[in-house]
Amino acid sequence: PSVFSGIKVIVNWETPNHQDPGASPSFYDLLVSLGKGHQAILNLPDLGAELYYPPGTMVYISCKVLEHGVPGWGDRERIVLA
Repeated sequence: PSVFSGIKVIVNWETPNHQDPGASPSFYDLLVSLGKGHQAILNLPDLGAELYYPPGTMVYISCKVLEHGVPGWGDRERIVLA
């Protein structure tokens, strides 16, 4: 058994702003940023926020409720566990 309903591994992929349709609005989703030296930004347009999202960052958000995305970040390797 696991507390997680699913996991995604995203490698070197820009993510347009979106909401996750299969998620539960009352659950938080863990986003983990990994890689080497990238300058990624996590966009949260519903909050009017752009957060620095370097390797080693963990963010809990309700991905069904909050629109979120990661635009281009340069030429470094980026891995996200979501």
